[in-house]
Amino acid sequence: MKSIIQYGIALLLLSGCNKFVDVPLPISQLSTATTYADDEKAASAVRGIYASTQNVWGSGPFSGTLSANAGMSADELIRIAYSADQDAFFQNNLTPATPAIGNGIWGSYYNIIYQANSAVMNLEKSPGVTPAKKLTLISEAKFLRAICYFYLLNLYGEVPLTTSTDYMQNALLSRTDTGKIWQQIENDLRYAVANGSTLYSATGTRSRANSYSASALLARVQLYRKNWTDAETLATNVLGGQLFKLDTLGGIMLTTSTEPIFYISNAGTNLYAIEGQQLHGVSLQYRISPALAAAFEPGDQRFAQWTKPASDNKPALSKYKILSGSGAGGKKEATVVLRVAEQYLIRAEARAQRDNLAGAIADLDMVRQRAGLPLIADTNPGISKSDLLDAILHERFVELFGEFGHRWLDVKRSGKADLIFGANKPGWESTDALYPIPQGDRNNNPNLGQNDGY
Repeated sequence: MKSIIQYGIALLLLSGCNKFVDVPLPISQLSTATTYADDEKAASAVRGIYASTQNVWGSGPFSGTLSANAGMSADELIRIAYSADQDAFFQNNLTPATPAIGNGIWGSYYNIIYQANSAVMNLEKSPGVTPAKKLTLISEAKFLRAICYFYLLNLYGEVPLTTSTDYMQNALLSRTDTGKIWQQIENDLRYAVANGSTLYSATGTRSRANSYSASALLARVQLYRKNWTDAETLATNVLGGQLFKLDTLGGIMLTTSTEPIFYISNAGTNLYAIEGQQLHGVSLQYRISPALAAAFEPGDQRFAQWTKPASDNKPALSKYKILSGSGAGGKKEATVVLRVAEQYLIRAEARAQRDNLAGAIADLDMVRQRAGLPLIADTNPGISKSDLLDAILHERFVELFGEFGHRWLDVKRSGKADLIFGANKPGWESTDALYPIPQGDRNNNPNLGQNDGY
């Protein structure tokens, strides 16, 4: 874990440039006691965790790296040209020495976890932070820790689990059983659901994790764990109010949209999100795969509005519309991490698994209706449970593409990785479903072990 801590310190120092962030910086030059001395200083420290998620070079998981690499690992994204690392993801030919699986994903997540652990520990013992503010800030830190562990678990399998900042304790940690990691994720999110704010920090912004953000992520967690009743209940809690509504296809990434549940604010005064610029800009290097292009039904407006022809007329990504420019005013986009459409699809799947096929169809049709597609309730009201679950998996493919590896994770959790990826990815092997543990961290920590196939 030594390299993880060193990487985290370097990334935290990197985040100290004002033009790269749009939130006040953590007060890193002061002692820990001073940093968490009162409400204002503690809030600044927690805002600093959000700031550290945004890497201006697009090398972190919340700055394009996860969406791009997991998309190439799946049957979702292709490129006009590949670097050695990109080709390894696309060919499912990663090695423990592939740089991007370490610093860009593994190391970045552990950097955020380290900061979240520090925030939780210091907030809990701070005498100067008011009880109400303490609950809110701890909830945010636990949400951020939970989402990082969610991705680490689903990308690498067993990973070291720590809620401490003790270097001696963390340096030689072994990997933790996945059941314990899932339980930690759930515990953190349930705390955030119960204690997080139900308000956003300002009108028109959803860049701070709150109770609704935690409910939305916990709904996903319960879906992955096959806890169908809880998944449905949590998704219903999010969808039941007036805050969150499906927006127009062109508006889903706007900061003023009703669709996002949680997003990460733009860096500095940028009008664009780094996530969008990395995948949707940069000379349109990323395109949707032939498999994804073929998955769109005739008349699906998502193909028309969420892709655009590149120089070779192949469809490139176009969910994010604003790819350059800066300024204090105007419509801005942000890196959308959780949004309403996914909650409808979570509830549809949970309802189908509980044999409420009519309810599942109704949720699925909410997403299809926005896309301009015929409704299942009209075209196939007697659809079987098995076919409905396949339709929901298909809908997730064409709705959530290019967003934080949904396709990569969905196919794996469905148990159909060998069937689907085996048909579309030459050289696919079952052990490719997990990324390798980075070799640099294994060199520093002999207790880490390695995933099968590497």
